[in-house]
Amino acid sequence: MAEYEFDVAPSFAVEDRAQVLQVVHRLKDLGVSVYYDEDQLVERWGLDLVEHTSETFGHRVRYVLPFVSRHYVDERWARLQHRVSQARALDQQAEVLLPIRIDDTDVPGLLSTVGYLDVRVHSTDVIARAVVQKLAQHRASFTATTPITPQSVAALAREKPRGWEYLLYVTVVAQGLAELERKYREHFLRYAPRNGAVEHSNGIALIRDRNVLLGEIIKVAVDTVFTADTQEAAFGRPGAPGDPDRIVHLGELFVRTFDEILEWARDIHGTSYADDHARTAARIQAQFADQQLRAMHGVAHDLREVADTLVERLTAGEQITMTVPLVFEVDPALEREFKAALDKLSR
Repeated sequence: MAEYEFDVAPSFAVEDRAQVLQVVHRLKDLGVSVYYDEDQLVERWGLDLVEHTSETFGHRVRYVLPFVSRHYVDERWARLQHRVSQARALDQQAEVLLPIRIDDTDVPGLLSTVGYLDVRVHSTDVIARAVVQKLAQHRASFTATTPITPQSVAALAREKPRGWEYLLYVTVVAQGLAELERKYREHFLRYAPRNGAVEHSNGIALIRDRNVLLGEIIKVAVDTVFTADTQEAAFGRPGAPGDPDRIVHLGELFVRTFDEILEWARDIHGTSYADDHARTAARIQAQFADQQLRAMHGVAHDLREVADTLVERLTAGEQITMTVPLVFEVDPALEREFKAALDKLSR
């Protein structure tokens, strides 16, 4: 984890100084180290301020807080600070800018999808405490790309940034599914390497067995693994801390269920069929996994997006849920196609 001289630095237009100063004072009250220009008059005296600003916002502060307003986009020093911070974020592939809106002015280079807080909605105390939470997350050195180790989990549980349970779960799921991405793509290419199995008959018995097996995978997941009770045991009741070991385990079970469904379909595609009609029916059957796999893959993507702006979302009052979609639905058109293929086998 990189060390920084200051935790945060506000970036703002002089016209907005009064609002910014309220947040600065509250951050200091909470023990946050703030680079604030008026506190640095002696240090800045006689320096080339372009070089000094570039060095400070590029290397000396952990987070930059742009106070976005109509004045901000016209402030030359604010523009310099913003450009330096954006370049650093791109170079380090890390979160650097934590925008705070004063009004709805668009800032070039600041995407509308970036999470932000708003002085019109959030109090000074709420904004300051959100910054504290971001710093706690940073001290844990835990992101969705961090390797899951007992040490990294312990660091996250020790710092306990707001929503840490969610971040831990997302990381386990995101990394697990990333390892299965190739198999996931191959499923929709309808490809699997030969598994050595050969079906010499019409395959009806095997097809029935596979239907039962897929149903059992889903049933166990719905009735046993991803229940309200197991999620509460892992993430804790409202206001209570979660259990990191159970959260990791639940995330691993999400990935394992995803892989079981992939393997179920992969076994179908990897089997050789002596009967052409049996092959056709089996390949259609393998598509029964499509909607479930897409749903689980999609929720993992959505979880990751939420995790990237978790503190902002929680501070804004958004309710974050960790649902596991287990749809087990089949497209009616696919069912009709499958039934027609089975009818051919029964003749």
